[in-house]
Amino acid sequence: MRGKYIKWAAVCLVLSIITGAAAYYVLKPYFFKANPFQHLSKPNNQETGESPKVVPFPDWKERTRQRGVAVVIDNTVEARPQSGLDQAEVVVEFPVEGGLTRLLAIMSDDNIELVGPIRSARPYIVYLAQEYNSILVHAGGSDEALELIAKEKIDHLDEILGGVQVGAAFWRVPDRPKPYNLYASSDSLRRVGNNLKMNMTTPPTQHPVLEPDAEVEGESTDDITIYYPNRTSLVRYLFNKDAGIYERYMEEKPHLTAKGEQIATANIIVRFVPFRCVDGDGHLQLIMHGEGKTLVFRDGKVVEGLWKKAPNQFTKYTDKNGKTIPLVQGPTWIELVPNGTRIDY
Repeated sequence: MRGKYIKWAAVCLVLSIITGAAAYYVLKPYFFKANPFQHLSKPNNQETGESPKVVPFPDWKERTRQRGVAVVIDNTVEARPQSGLDQAEVVVEFPVEGGLTRLLAIMSDDNIELVGPIRSARPYIVYLAQEYNSILVHAGGSDEALELIAKEKIDHLDEILGGVQVGAAFWRVPDRPKPYNLYASSDSLRRVGNNLKMNMTTPPTQHPVLEPDAEVEGESTDDITIYYPNRTSLVRYLFNKDAGIYERYMEEKPHLTAKGEQIATANIIVRFVPFRCVDGDGHLQLIMHGEGKTLVFRDGKVVEGLWKKAPNQFTKYTDKNGKTIPLVQGPTWIELVPNGTRIDY
């Protein structure tokens, strides 16, 4: 009998060590100053004398834009690498249940061959699609989201509940399991939108943009880490001065597209929002109206300020003096984070 107790005690000790090690690995980034991306090498952004200003997206303002589609894209490990994110004008990243994140890609380009994997909608996603005057593209959604779509009469394309005509805009690829295999293209989505007599011409609402030769204000910083609750959703951006872009990392390595190219952006907006859990499954309600703290990163510099959003109005980003913060030309990633989220920069 004594030997049996010793055996069980040894098993419990081993399990405790394994559990403790796993917990330390997962929780270390949240309770200690150690950065999980510290093994990555930074771009060499040292000043080397006078050099011409880099404009990474020189034709950005002159792009031909149509009505935007706001596509809900999965961001779990199983969903990566995604398609189409590199062709979006704006990508909004937001937390969902389980500490994971999901993406809303605003696209007005007419040459996107593949976008996805496409997932379900949440109520705050509906408000974002409405804010950018875009057609929401999704596969079902929470009850609250579907009710809000109906109430607000949002133009949308729902693969699950949209019927045969809408369903024709989507397909499932054979090399991925459900639900990580639902895709569409700009052509298939616009074709169905035209058939349903939707407005397909009015472009998405645009953020104010600086002239290419304008001085960018702010404090210098070239390294940003965003601590979303799930370790697989931790995000890092490194500013590459030679290219004039922020390069995106997830899972402690470059965040790549399905084409094998690293995702990059010209601007990053971190927007702190109030939130609450609405059920036992961890579904969140993000408060998208009102005002709160924001961090705007452009050209290797950061400005601290405020975001303000009134119903049916476009979100405004201002510095501490109330002056609008214009962005530099190029795509923008907006990081919605619950109040209190740790941000290193």
